[in-house]
Amino acid sequence: MGKLRSEYWDSFTKTDQYGNIKGDGIKFEELVNCLLSAQYGEEWTCTKKSHDDNRDFWIYFNEQHMWAECKNYKDSIAMDVLAPTLVMAHVYEVNEILFFSRSDINSSAKNKILAFGEKSNKTILFYDGEKLEDLIWYYKDCLPQKYSPLEFGEDKQPDSADTFVHLYFFKNAVSSMQTATESFMSYTSADTIYYNETFALTFCIVNCIPEDDVEIGIEFMNENEDRFSFQYFNPMILPEKRQWYHAYLKKGEGRAISLNMRQIRYKSLIHLPQFHVWLSSSKNEHYFEWDSEAISVKCNWIGKTRLIGASYLNILDKTKEQLLCNPEISCLVLTGSSGTGKSRLLTECQNIFLKKGYHILNFSGQIDFSSHYFLKEIVSFLYQIPSDMVLDLLEERLFSECSKEMIPEKTEAEKAIYLLKLIIQNNTEDSLHNILNLHGNIIFEKISKNKNVLIIDNMQYAGSTFQYFIEQYIYYAVNQHSLNQSALLMVFNLDYMTTVSSEMLYNILHSNIRHLLSYQLKGFSEKKQGVTFLQELTRTNEDKNIDFFSRIIDKVSLNPYNLYQTVKYLEERDIVKITPAKKGYITSKLDKYYVLSEIAIGIVDVLEKRFQFISAQIPLDRICFICSVMYIFESIDEKAQKIFQIRTTELDYLCEKQIFQTMHQRIYFFDHDIIRQFFYTKHRDCVLNCLEWLHNQKKIIKIRKYRTAYLIYEIAFLESTDRILDVCSQLNNLPIPERLASLFYNYLIDAFTGILEDGHYEGIYLKYIHQICSYIRQYDGSEKAWFVTKQMYDTIQACCPDALSKDTKFYRPFIHFCCDIAIQLHFYKDAHLLIKDVLNACQNACPNSIENRDELYVLQAIMYNRWYVSYNTQSFTKEIQDFRHSLMNKSRAYVEKITDTRKKGLIEYLNYSDEGYNFYGYFKDKEQLLSIWNNCVIDIPNIVPEKTLNYYRKMVQYGLIEQDEKAVREETRKAMQYLEDGEYSHEPIIFRTFFLMAEVMSNLQHSPEKMCFYNVRLIDNVLQTQQLLNNHKLGDILLLKGINAYYMGDMDEVYYSFKGAYEHYSDGKTSRYWIKETLLMENVNYTFTVLGIYQKGYDVSCFPDKWRKPLVLSMQNKFKASGIQRTGDLRLNLPLI
Repeated sequence: MGKLRSEYWDSFTKTDQYGNIKGDGIKFEELVNCLLSAQYGEEWTCTKKSHDDNRDFWIYFNEQHMWAECKNYKDSIAMDVLAPTLVMAHVYEVNEILFFSRSDINSSAKNKILAFGEKSNKTILFYDGEKLEDLIWYYKDCLPQKYSPLEFGEDKQPDSADTFVHLYFFKNAVSSMQTATESFMSYTSADTIYYNETFALTFCIVNCIPEDDVEIGIEFMNENEDRFSFQYFNPMILPEKRQWYHAYLKKGEGRAISLNMRQIRYKSLIHLPQFHVWLSSSKNEHYFEWDSEAISVKCNWIGKTRLIGASYLNILDKTKEQLLCNPEISCLVLTGSSGTGKSRLLTECQNIFLKKGYHILNFSGQIDFSSHYFLKEIVSFLYQIPSDMVLDLLEERLFSECSKEMIPEKTEAEKAIYLLKLIIQNNTEDSLHNILNLHGNIIFEKISKNKNVLIIDNMQYAGSTFQYFIEQYIYYAVNQHSLNQSALLMVFNLDYMTTVSSEMLYNILHSNIRHLLSYQLKGFSEKKQGVTFLQELTRTNEDKNIDFFSRIIDKVSLNPYNLYQTVKYLEERDIVKITPAKKGYITSKLDKYYVLSEIAIGIVDVLEKRFQFISAQIPLDRICFICSVMYIFESIDEKAQKIFQIRTTELDYLCEKQIFQTMHQRIYFFDHDIIRQFFYTKHRDCVLNCLEWLHNQKKIIKIRKYRTAYLIYEIAFLESTDRILDVCSQLNNLPIPERLASLFYNYLIDAFTGILEDGHYEGIYLKYIHQICSYIRQYDGSEKAWFVTKQMYDTIQACCPDALSKDTKFYRPFIHFCCDIAIQLHFYKDAHLLIKDVLNACQNACPNSIENRDELYVLQAIMYNRWYVSYNTQSFTKEIQDFRHSLMNKSRAYVEKITDTRKKGLIEYLNYSDEGYNFYGYFKDKEQLLSIWNNCVIDIPNIVPEKTLNYYRKMVQYGLIEQDEKAVREETRKAMQYLEDGEYSHEPIIFRTFFLMAEVMSNLQHSPEKMCFYNVRLIDNVLQTQQLLNNHKLGDILLLKGINAYYMGDMDEVYYSFKGAYEHYSDGKTSRYWIKETLLMENVNYTFTVLGIYQKGYDVSCFPDKWRKPLVLSMQNKFKASGIQRTGDLRLNLPLI
């Protein structure tokens, strides 16, 4: 066939009113119409003019709906011009799309269109540039004279097929949508893959032979044996066969063929598979072939290891057996805390569905992710609508005037387009909720029609409307009578559950889904799992290393990241090596045990030795300087590099050594929170190096916009008393990030020490010191807070001897705080010494006003009260009881001396409250307890505002005793609000812990099964806080954890939680431990009997003899717990909090 001279196309132009020559779309459309009629033997229907004045053609031909798009452009056509056609193809449920263009459609646009065709199962044909001219010559005899090419022919170069194949690399094989603006990475540009993570190679092939039935094949090339190091998610690929794809193409047809795969044999540098692609024509013996280049990529081991542990592999097996290709909806629900392998397992399950040809939409929720985002993505995925931009282009072409919320009766796909427009225009939860109620069935029907999988990681973060959407779809699917092969895969992180997400999880698990699997993951729980993980990390599997791996675990724990960093250190010490065959090797010499013996217990020493190793390339002081920048500023971008003169090579080397990691746009972060914490703990004296450097260089002005960093600089370096006092006056409103809070408050208290030692003093300083010490307790824990508060007390006594006489109103709350910390830590000796010292100082004080005299009496009364409380763990002895009685009398004696009624009320409140706790244990003592505590609940917020939070705590205790859910919820709400803005909002960490535990207890009284997953999150939060407080409440928290586990049916958790609670109580280091032991025994007897723990092989020898016998059936049926706070069914004792 010949080529058309440019004069042929001159007849398809016209001159506009301004004298400009432009394409004549009408004539070009007439030409296309003639070609279509000649090609298919039938007349096509012409559409109305579109937004660009072009008209398209459509036809039903051989039971196929076909659409032809016409573009009479002189220049190459890009994707944004063609994208609306793709959407319209969905709207009108088109099977085959033909693109006619006078100019070439650029290859990028073609390949994106082909990718769209693959995802949406549509046939795509291109007649553009020379291919259009070939078609004109082919049908020359069928065209009218005015369109005949015969007079305009010229010689044509021989056919060439240099670019009939484009091969692309996608790091993520599963994405929600390939958008119109997405850039495809060429296969030759790939440089890194991640071990065990799925990626995709996509072949975009266009038939370059102007014939139908052109044969196409794709096969592996023999030259590359690395192809056996990959797993392919394509059932046509077999080890013994090279060819894995074969098809026939029409004239102008193009196809995208995706090959999803992952590396399963580790090699640090690996060849991607090489491919041979061929086109063959049987008519004219045309044959074109293409071979891919040899490409080597680095394999990053930071990617996923293979899944480890029988329980995880069992989940995969069950997923394959029970969730694939069912006629009704299938569902997998995974729950667990951070770091337990949920996301890793989810990826493996995704691959199972991927291999079976499911269409996958993968979400990962983040904090504050909106329903608007999720719903828009779902509709775009289901109908392959590339972007918001395309919707704007469709306005004139599709949308007509209609009600804001009503969708006209159109085709199903057309309704979806309208629905997407409504979703984009309405981004509030309420408006989206309303839209779902009206039109949700449109989406539900589309999901259910095909093999679609919705995968949602971190489901607990999704907005309320999206959660409602999921629940409604499940309801729709469960009650559906037609075929539904869709699946839902959801992950809930129990560390971040809310009441809403917990209730949703409960509803899903109880929604009558026939094919439902649900698992709670707990991470590595056994040493053998850790050993297997280490074998994977080191690429070894010899049994001779099991003892060595076991010792590593003994050193650094089962935490996967700790094990990972230890392996990195062993690689650096040449204990772990890579052989020429790319397999792992561990030296058989005694060196490995010697190196291991050098490591102290814990990860800190491992990381310190890694820093020392890295210092051979980057000096240690330089590493610490760079880490200082990272710690203070959280990340290092190009701007920070320029300010602190940090080279990219330094940052990249620290990434290579897994100290840092880098994300998009060359922004660097610590590789893990463990690295950040290590640096702060081990190199604390270097944390401010970057600020000191700026100070010395006189360049501090460069960080003025970094408010927190500059504030720390002012406190640590400027030594300005006025600035420090100004900061303290705003202390409760300062936006200090948690990662810098400890650093900030410790430098602030050091600054105050300097102020006092320099002889500067005002009474308000005592208030500021109290506030700062409270924050230190919140961020550094009780032990550090005790050390700091006692040190500040001694400093005040030495530098400000008149403080107790002149500023008692500020000093008294601080001393009370200091004393409470010692008692809660069970530092009784220190507490008693402090109490006696304070009482002695009070005798020598000379108050200068009636107010200070009253405050002095209050302080002495409180000291005797605290002395009384300090014997709570010994109050069962007669001698102690008598001594406590005398202490209580001494405290009460001061009430008569105090003139201020509020201060009188404060002491009366404290004494009645603490006296009542003597009867806070058994339900039989309820009346006696309340008769005393009733003195503590008489309008305390007004009478004794200082005890407002204590009052709310007491009201919550009343609610728990009476099982009044509404009262507990309302008083807790008031308390939490008061903690935010109340005048006497002190000890926030203590009170928040109490109210969190109370919320769990109330849930266990009224909705134990429904709220159990939410309770898990709250209990874990309380456990983390307990590590900071160390106030001997661990037994109570473990008791609560065991009770919650009972309602979840989790025998392991029940056993280990109650065992831990017993170990804590039996130490005798918690208040009223003898009562708590008895109440725990009842819980053990009842739950172990009901769950069958006594018969399941659990070791109960750790418990006393009378705890080891199950209840007889008659006792079990009428059993009632004896504690003052019980679960709603009265079977279990709740903790005494």
